Amino acid sequence: MKKNVWLLVLAATWILVQTNCHREEPAGENTAETEARAIADSLRDADKLRGWLQHFEARKEQKAALLIRQRYGQVLRDKSDFEAAIKQHDTCIALAKNLKDTIQMIIAYNNQGTNFRRLGDLHGASNNHYAALELCDHSMSDTSYTARKNRVRTYNGLGNVLLSLHNDSAAETLFHRALAGETELGSATGQAINYANIGAIKEGRGELDSALIYYNMSMQKNRETGNPIGICLCYQNLGRLHHISGETDKALDNYRKAYEIGRQTSDVWHWLKPCEAIAEIFLDENKKDSAQEYLNTALTAAEKIKSRNHLAIVYSLYARLQEQSGKHEQAIRSVRLAQAYKDSIAVEQNRTHIQNLRVNYEVKKRVEDVERAQTEAGYQKKLRWIATWACIVIVILIILVMLSQVRIHKERQKALKAMKRADKDRQEFYRGITHQLRTPLTVINGMIEQLSRFLPTDNDVAQKELNAMERKSEELLTLVREMIEFNKGTRKEVKVTELALPSNRTPSTEVPETRQEHPTEPYILVAEDDSDVALLITEMLKEEEYPYYWAKDGQEAYDTIMGTPPPYWSLQTL
Repeated sequence: MKKNVWLLVLAATWILVQTNCHREEPAGENTAETEARAIADSLRDADKLRGWLQHFEARKEQKAALLIRQRYGQVLRDKSDFEAAIKQHDTCIALAKNLKDTIQMIIAYNNQGTNFRRLGDLHGASNNHYAALELCDHSMSDTSYTARKNRVRTYNGLGNVLLSLHNDSAAETLFHRALAGETELGSATGQAINYANIGAIKEGRGELDSALIYYNMSMQKNRETGNPIGICLCYQNLGRLHHISGETDKALDNYRKAYEIGRQTSDVWHWLKPCEAIAEIFLDENKKDSAQEYLNTALTAAEKIKSRNHLAIVYSLYARLQEQSGKHEQAIRSVRLAQAYKDSIAVEQNRTHIQNLRVNYEVKKRVEDVERAQTEAGYQKKLRWIATWACIVIVILIILVMLSQVRIHKERQKALKAMKRADKDRQEFYRGITHQLRTPLTVINGMIEQLSRFLPTDNDVAQKELNAMERKSEELLTLVREMIEFNKGTRKEVKVTELALPSNRTPSTEVPETRQEHPTEPYILVAEDDSDVALLITEMLKEEEYPYYWAKDGQEAYDTIMGTPPPYWSLQTL
């Protein structure tokens, strides 16, 4: 026995450790807040909760009183006292704002959203759940257990609102998000709720097999936690599936289980649906007395919680019962009441629909603004891209132009250097020519002077030729002097024709030779080893039509001067 007790103690300790691993206590809580949290988690009696609320308010423990008030409002809602629940949660919202407690504000908004949804006020429900979601998005402590739990509860609340508006696709997305969050938090109750919600969406689409799987998964999670309301809802959902499939006995069995479990709780809202479903089955089977019993119970509960939706359903069923009993006037009156409640619900739904249209318009407008901004951003990006590449091309062209200018400048410098070198070579050439011409001309003048001594004075022809030789020699010597002056820079300009042949004559690179006998007329002996200089001299002699002899070497020139001619004479003439 003692061994079993110790095992139970160890098991309880392990469960507490696991629970603490998954749920963290808020930091900085005082003793009163910790006590209030424990009371709120364990107590479901409205009178006792009201007593504790007065206790903490008397001690001015505002945070502890807020925790108790949150739970007190939930218990009142489960009792279908929605007016009192709404009042308590309004007070919670105000207290949380004064305390600057974001987490408690989110909890209060979600509780208020659930209150309005139970009443069928989807407009108020969506406003409160969206307020909670906005606070979740701006919360600085979104990583704590409580903050994450608040977020998934918000997803679940919004999903239920969208499901009521028949927006199944958006609701399923939110339920899957909530399911993933509850799975991460390790909350079996939260997983059970979202499995059931997803199953309801599958059922609405006609996917009954998938709905059955999700409902059974929800039942399993609810049984793990021992949640009677969750089990009640699962039996109700399973009964509806069997009713749709035509399995009336199985459907009635599940509805009765849901009804019995629901009546053991104080949550009127959840056991009203199986009560109505049982009455509908009895009406189908023409069991008027049994149907009357359940309808009376349902009507009393619906009037108590002031649910227009349930009242519309109950009066519709009453109309069927009264018609089967032959009470046609009462049936007509019941139909009118049912229609009135349906119309009031329709007005609410229309108002919600209008609000949704406005929201969709705003969303669409924002999407268009975003698309327009993206288009403008793309256009700006394209312009920047074009401008960037244009700048790159311009820079490349500038670089190419600069490189070409540098190249042209280098070519000009190279050409200028070549011109300077050519001018220097020309000056050196003229300097060499003029200096080499003066020596033979001096010799020629000397020989002419010697020749004038031996010629008879009475020989007119000889004197005439001698004077011509003196004159031409002097002209040639004058030309050489001018070339020297030009090379020194004392003369501004010298024509090319003064130094070479006329423009219509082209000097030959080789001196044509004609061989003949010893000339009978005077001639000029050209004795020059440098062929270029000799060529220049002979060309000038040709121009003046002077006969000349170009000795091939110094020996030949010496023999010619001394009177011993070579074996043949090379007389050069034009």
